[in-house]
Amino acid sequence: MTQQNIISTKKNNFFLTALVLAVVTVISIVSKFSLVLSVQTGIFLILLTSSLFLLNNYKIKLNSYVIPSELFLICCCVSYMGADFQVNARDYLFVLLSALLAGFNVTFLSAEMKKKFFIVPIFISLWLSMILFTRFISDPQRFFTVDDFYEAVALNINVIAGFLVLVYPLFFIYIKEKTNTKVFTAMMLFVLTGIVLTRSRIAILAAFVLTVIFLFQYKNKYVKFLAWLLGIVFLAGIIYISFLKSDFHSFSERLIWWKTAYLIFKENIFFGAGFGSYSVLFKTFRPELVLNTLFAHNIIMQLLADTGIFGLLSFAGIIVSFYVRVIDGILEDINTDFYIVPALSVTAFLFVNLLDYSFFVPANMMVFFIILCSVFFCNPQPNTGTKKINIYILAVLILYIGAVIVKPVIAQIHFKKGIRFYIAEQYEMAVEEFEKASDFDKKNPEYYIQISKSYFALYDKKRNEAAQMYADKAVEYNKKASEFYKNSAQIKSYLSSIYWNIDEKEQAVAVAREALKYDKYNPNLQEYLQKITVAESLKS
Repeated sequence: MTQQNIISTKKNNFFLTALVLAVVTVISIVSKFSLVLSVQTGIFLILLTSSLFLLNNYKIKLNSYVIPSELFLICCCVSYMGADFQVNARDYLFVLLSALLAGFNVTFLSAEMKKKFFIVPIFISLWLSMILFTRFISDPQRFFTVDDFYEAVALNINVIAGFLVLVYPLFFIYIKEKTNTKVFTAMMLFVLTGIVLTRSRIAILAAFVLTVIFLFQYKNKYVKFLAWLLGIVFLAGIIYISFLKSDFHSFSERLIWWKTAYLIFKENIFFGAGFGSYSVLFKTFRPELVLNTLFAHNIIMQLLADTGIFGLLSFAGIIVSFYVRVIDGILEDINTDFYIVPALSVTAFLFVNLLDYSFFVPANMMVFFIILCSVFFCNPQPNTGTKKINIYILAVLILYIGAVIVKPVIAQIHFKKGIRFYIAEQYEMAVEEFEKASDFDKKNPEYYIQISKSYFALYDKKRNEAAQMYADKAVEYNKKASEFYKNSAQIKSYLSSIYWNIDEKEQAVAVAREALKYDKYNPNLQEYLQKITVAESLKS
């Protein structure tokens, strides 16, 4: 093969890599930034296949970010082994793997190809800003009071704010190139408007600082005057938005959320409680009654709780290697903007996540690692060695991994069928589907608790001696669910209600007391325990 053909093949292969990255980014955003298992499994398989293809076809020079990334991944895997509700930690581990693989893929692209790829998150940011803007102009009063609408697009409007701040600096690359400057400036201002409309004070502050940094690079005094004017407008906007916010106690709540993370960390100092497990343990460890949350709203505290001291240090190693590479790139004085812009993007996003949680949302995490890894280049060379043998090995590996991770997706299909049967009161068929789900995903407590509920529904429907076997099955599967989610007060309180309904009152009270240990500030659980305790004492 001639040198020209090799270069042409490389360009085609790396164009395919850029296309893969674009596709998974779009899929991840369109699927509501969510943890939908089928979506995340598909994304992981696509990125894994792409990565193995690149490793098979090219010799690469490893970069400084690889070792801390591998250490961080190892820490997350170790934390998964000791996690309560392992299924939750497993799903987050898939998300992290996909994000790291996306970052790995982007290192194969040239600077020009990376710039072309960045158009994808830019247009997604425009789409999200358009949703915010149209929502605002169509119903401005409701816009500032109700944000349930954004659950249809993302988990929360703050997730959108995090994504917009992450992508916002990318506009600077295209504006400074002085090609289509007016178009990209208009687009940038539209996204800036979108950030303001999210009403996220930390995101607005980050956007303001980014804008001022960008404008102060120009020596024109009018541009600098505009920077100061923007500063005044932004500060006024932040004050105004602060008054529009109804949750004036949000910071005091965050302090309790951070304290909860610290308490989880104290119990799991070295490797944490499991990546993504903060939401699982929050109710058990919270020191006082506070608004429920899935995240610690601080990236440092959540990483400490989820991955321990080793996980936080290895993540810090990734960030340090990134900034070292940025400094080296700037000192090389070749296309310095290409290093400055990702630095601004990563820094702003991490700053926002000191008071927010958007890093832990799948789409944001993936785009974060793509931008972070964009400053690294692995300088791949065609691999002319054992290529055909590697292809067979990799094909078998992909098939095996695919078979393993597709099983939970099949389980979800059976689980959804079971829910439909349960709602239709066809409990025997519901049990059958839930048991199939548990066969494909044996550690998922949700499946066992639904089997338990279905068996109890069968008992409740008949209420005779022959139906006692259904009650026994309901207890058995509830206890099995508790084995895989030990900190769940909900599972234990449901077991208590089963015992109460099958006339084992003492057992019901004992289990309810145990449930309260795992969610001691739950007013409904307190009321339930008091109610059955009084009823049992009156009977005695």
